[in-house]
Amino acid sequence: MTTNTWGEVLIELHSLQQSSHVCKSCGIMSNIFILSPCVGFPDLTIISASILNYIKNWGVLDLESHSDHKYIYFKIELDDIPETDFHFKSKYNQGKFQNFIRKHLKQFKDRLVSIDNSIYLNEFFIDFIELVSRGAFKTLKKKPKRYARKFGFWNEDLRRSRNNVNKLFKIYSRHKAANLDLDLIQSSGNAYRRERAFYKKLLLQTKRKAWESFCVNYNERHGFLFKLVFNKNNSDSHIGVNPDGNPNNSFQDKMAIIMNSFFPGHSASDDFSYTPVMDSVEPIKLEDLELVFNNLKGGKAPGLDRIDYRMWRAVFTIDKTFFLDLFNLCFTLNYFPDALRNAKIFFLLKDGKDPGAFSSYRPVCLLPTIGKIIERLFLIKLNFWLDHNNIIHNNQYGFREGRSCDLAIQNIVDIIREKSQTHHIALISLDIKSAFDNMNWSVLFKLFDDLNFPKFFRNFIFHYLNNRTVSFSNEIVTISRACFRGCPQGSVVAPTIWNIYINPILERNNTSFYTQAFADDLALIISGRTARELEANTNIALAEISQHLQEIKLSLSVHKCQALVFRSVSSRKFSKRNSTILNRKPTFKINNFSIKISDSLKILGIVLDNKLTWTAHISSLYSKILGLTSNFNREIKSDWSMNRSILKIWYSTVIEKALLYGASIWGGALTKHHISRLHSFQRVFLLRFTRAYKTTSTNVLNVLTGIPPLHITAKAEFCKFQIWVRRSPSYNHIINNIPLDYTINIRNIPSEQKSIVLPSTIQEADFEVYTDGSKIDNETGLAVCTFQQNDNVSNFLFKLNSYNSVFQAELEAIHFACNWALQNNYKINIHTDSLSSILAIQSANSRSGFVYSVKQDIFKARHLVGLSWVKAHVGIPGNEWADQQAKSAINLGIERPIPAPRSFLRRALKQQILNEWNEYFMNYNSASGARARDFIDKVDFNFLITNKFLIFFLCGHGPFPFYLNRFKLLDSPTCICGEVGDADHYVFSCSLTKDFHLSRPADAHKKAWFRNTMHNRQAVTKISEAFRISAGICDSLTRDGSS
Repeated sequence: MTTNTWGEVLIELHSLQQSSHVCKSCGIMSNIFILSPCVGFPDLTIISASILNYIKNWGVLDLESHSDHKYIYFKIELDDIPETDFHFKSKYNQGKFQNFIRKHLKQFKDRLVSIDNSIYLNEFFIDFIELVSRGAFKTLKKKPKRYARKFGFWNEDLRRSRNNVNKLFKIYSRHKAANLDLDLIQSSGNAYRRERAFYKKLLLQTKRKAWESFCVNYNERHGFLFKLVFNKNNSDSHIGVNPDGNPNNSFQDKMAIIMNSFFPGHSASDDFSYTPVMDSVEPIKLEDLELVFNNLKGGKAPGLDRIDYRMWRAVFTIDKTFFLDLFNLCFTLNYFPDALRNAKIFFLLKDGKDPGAFSSYRPVCLLPTIGKIIERLFLIKLNFWLDHNNIIHNNQYGFREGRSCDLAIQNIVDIIREKSQTHHIALISLDIKSAFDNMNWSVLFKLFDDLNFPKFFRNFIFHYLNNRTVSFSNEIVTISRACFRGCPQGSVVAPTIWNIYINPILERNNTSFYTQAFADDLALIISGRTARELEANTNIALAEISQHLQEIKLSLSVHKCQALVFRSVSSRKFSKRNSTILNRKPTFKINNFSIKISDSLKILGIVLDNKLTWTAHISSLYSKILGLTSNFNREIKSDWSMNRSILKIWYSTVIEKALLYGASIWGGALTKHHISRLHSFQRVFLLRFTRAYKTTSTNVLNVLTGIPPLHITAKAEFCKFQIWVRRSPSYNHIINNIPLDYTINIRNIPSEQKSIVLPSTIQEADFEVYTDGSKIDNETGLAVCTFQQNDNVSNFLFKLNSYNSVFQAELEAIHFACNWALQNNYKINIHTDSLSSILAIQSANSRSGFVYSVKQDIFKARHLVGLSWVKAHVGIPGNEWADQQAKSAINLGIERPIPAPRSFLRRALKQQILNEWNEYFMNYNSASGARARDFIDKVDFNFLITNKFLIFFLCGHGPFPFYLNRFKLLDSPTCICGEVGDADHYVFSCSLTKDFHLSRPADAHKKAWFRNTMHNRQAVTKISEAFRISAGICDSLTRDGSS
């Protein structure tokens, strides 16, 4: 037995120092201690957390030393926090930041006027970015990216206990050093160890109570805990690639190799020559600029300059004209600044991929945010030209407005169903090897020539791609590489450039095969009357696709390509048992390499099978539900867990959405087997959510939690897709054939018409107009009341249909007032108490056809109309009169047809879910279902029972002898009092629970009794105590039976 106590001393030191931290680097895999045959990591660097952010480049020096240990190196930078360890808190102190920029902005405005070439413009951007960065360092706070504390637990009691432990430790150490009496040393040592144990216990208790309090008082739907449970903020930056399996590769060696893999040097195929010739372009408008800045999303990671969107928006509000001149100068010179082409790169491990392979990582670029703003402005012009000239093929579903994965899959399924009536079908998923990274620039510009691209677009894209670099940087190493091909993943313009690049492949479609793309995912559909013809046609099509990809310098990953074969419906009657499988599997090859033919194929997250029954897809959901609910255990198991309503919201927004992905395609073709499988998936969550017994019926759990069965919700998703997106008349009975609003594409609408900001008032107005809408007893009306010198001149009353919303009534009232002013050439000031209507007019993102039609007319009348918001029901005479008239319009108004809003469809589908769910529950004939129906009259989305004892009571599944006897866990169903021991027995009649009895309701009054009981805390407590006693009885009976 060793007498070495260094380890114990080290542990004591670290445990006592609450603010200490052990340095490590997850990227360094070198061993610190080497003594054959032993290797390990025994050497530590312990530092105070107060200087943690000043430590940079901690690592192991991969050199020989004179001992068995390797050198540990690190650098302390006291000037500032290392740049990789913080970001600016740009939400705060914006006033100081703007004041700093405002002081220095005039010299930049003067300098901008004299710039007439790209060299000076690039230098201008460098200096301007440096100014903004300097202002951020001087005025904004910095927040460390790591070790950020989400909740606090340190308090005064912990501080006193820690200080007391330190004091007793010093006394104990002095006594030992002075060789005092042994009893005194033991006494001081025991006092120190007792206080240390108390401190450790207090520390753990305080941490737990702090976490408990944090969870109990947590009320954010999608905040920190949401991200914690669903792993939304876990960014694993560890790179597991180890080339050639060499254990001596340092982290820097590994990163250099992976950077070389994704960004190889210049090769002959990358030769690219282009000479820009200046081209004129229409200048951007201030409305374009405001639209782009207003649509910038917060929370986006900045590039190497660490300037985020929020900071640029603050600078933009100082002087909008300055930015307009600056960006127009970029377009005038057809130039994207060289200073904005340097990207910070990080590597994301693809889900389920081997971390040791290069191809398992996706390189993502963090670009300067001001460069991405310029990209958005450029994209406005590029998209307009592409759409106006119909450049992008209709079979491209990725990165396009109005297209989606659901539409892409639905189109494939429709084609297969149509052609498979008479032909065998082959569906092939084609994987392009590193598509975005291998895009060849010379090929791209040749495509520009073929498409007769305007020179402005060519020049700008040339400067955007040319001289581009990427840099990987962390606390250990910084590695940079030049780019000679590809387009940065993470940029704004890259998806559109890719769609142009892949366009020639889609143009090759002909009668023998059909090609469809979603970004870089290609799907190929080929048909043939016989198996041999199908095989021949498929191989010809694959050879043609492969050749065309080679022409644009791309290649297929043959081992990732898969095929799915569908037998024709007409030939199934000649096969045994109506088989959907061909008698002989065809052979499909790409460049003499066979591709795998399977019974199912995953495309865009949906698993298709060779019968289109969706069985394979629904079976694949099991692992998904286990993964989604596994992390819930931390929040559900404890008695002090957070509000169950929050967990229910998480289910509906995360788990249900994930399970029902693609339900708009497969939700309308569910069989009994599918429904049973969906029940079993949903059951996993419901059991953990309610903490009910595992034998509790899923249908009953659905009712008790207010969560509808998955198959009913899936069917509703399918109906919504068919009605709203596909406009299928087959499901119009759900909405009673009522005309619906529709979604429009807004990308090419001029910015000044997208967002309309009217002045609050205009001078010398002819009329003051008050508008209002009202909905009473499901009837809707609107009123427009005109005033001159406070006198009511005229009133226009209109009645809408019952399916129209108050929002539509309010907006239509403003619409009518604007048209009235335009037709009569009146100047008017409109006053409305509907802030939502004003925001809809100002919003550039509304895709409602009705809202857009209103905007079109308001835009025409913009010089005649002022629009302001007034507070409702505060005694403003005009507003009170308009409110009164709107209520009268319900009965007296002229009918005015307006299409039903999308909210009407949602309500109709919600009612359909309730109706089907209620019917499904009422027809459920199990014992637990019958018992639950005795106490619950109908299903309800808002119904939620969180107390597990109430669930035991309603289901009859709980700690009761009658229940446990069914599963042979007890020999008898009777209680020790001699009566049948079920749930009712312990709540109403058992002599052992008489202190907690409730009055037994009559059969006719059970539903009303339970409604009152579930909201009566005293009654719920009695039920809980009664069932705790029944649990004790069952335990005693179990022990007696076993003995």
